[in-house]
Amino acid sequence: FGSSCRHLRFHSRSSPALATSHHCFRSFFNSAAMVYFECQKCNETVKKPKLAKHLQMCQSHYVSCIDCSKVFDWQSWEAHTSCISEAQKYQGHLYSGADKENKGQAKQDAWIDNVQKAIEDPNSKIAPQTRTLMEKLMGFSNIPRKQKPFGNFVKNSLKIWDDKKINEMWEVIVAANPKPAAAPKAAAAPAADKKEWPGWKRALDEELEANEGELSWQKVQEKLVAKIVACGKANGTSKETLQNQALAAIPEDYLSQTDALVRLPKAKKAKTA
Repeated sequence: FGSSCRHLRFHSRSSPALATSHHCFRSFFNSAAMVYFECQKCNETVKKPKLAKHLQMCQSHYVSCIDCSKVFDWQSWEAHTSCISEAQKYQGHLYSGADKENKGQAKQDAWIDNVQKAIEDPNSKIAPQTRTLMEKLMGFSNIPRKQKPFGNFVKNSLKIWDDKKINEMWEVIVAANPKPAAAPKAAAAPAADKKEWPGWKRALDEELEANEGELSWQKVQEKLVAKIVACGKANGTSKETLQNQALAAIPEDYLSQTDALVRLPKAKKAKTA
């Protein structure tokens, strides 16, 4: 096919009919959605996935793109993943192609490049029969990247109906295009240790014991409310209601007739001393 295209490119300069044929061949290249290059040394037309191997054999220093005619050296051809279409070339600024299509094509080209490299890798453990089938598959550029459509594509395009062979081909593709490792999930923050709510009476005793047996009633109210909230037992109760419940929980023998302090009874205080 590449040889035919070279002859058409040469003779089309003098033959309008051949020029039309050459245009058809170029349209075929574009419809296949793959970048094709022409070797500047041997004039062979090579699709991108096979270009690196060709350049090593031919020892050419430059190649040109079939579509845009730009010349590339060894360092720059690989970055040329997509090219202008016939519509872009002839419609110019009137062309309204979507960037989304270009991004999708670049992704497809990179995907095929990875498969091609895997096939050509001498250290890969691909069975000879599978390698042969994969080389035939690389003649297509619109290979589906999902397993089920891929299987249907192979059956229709390569006339292979053996599911085992198709699965072996798909395994080569999966190995050549591994999914990026998922970012490690952030470790869940440990749940704050919530103390068990001992009840108003026991909570009152604990607070008084921690403060030498006495506190003002305002402090008792403040500390008990803070404690029930910290234990998660407030259950949406308003702060004012909790304050009233705290005061109502203070036994009579904890109160004084002479000051505003709340004290542990003498018997309890003696036990904690």
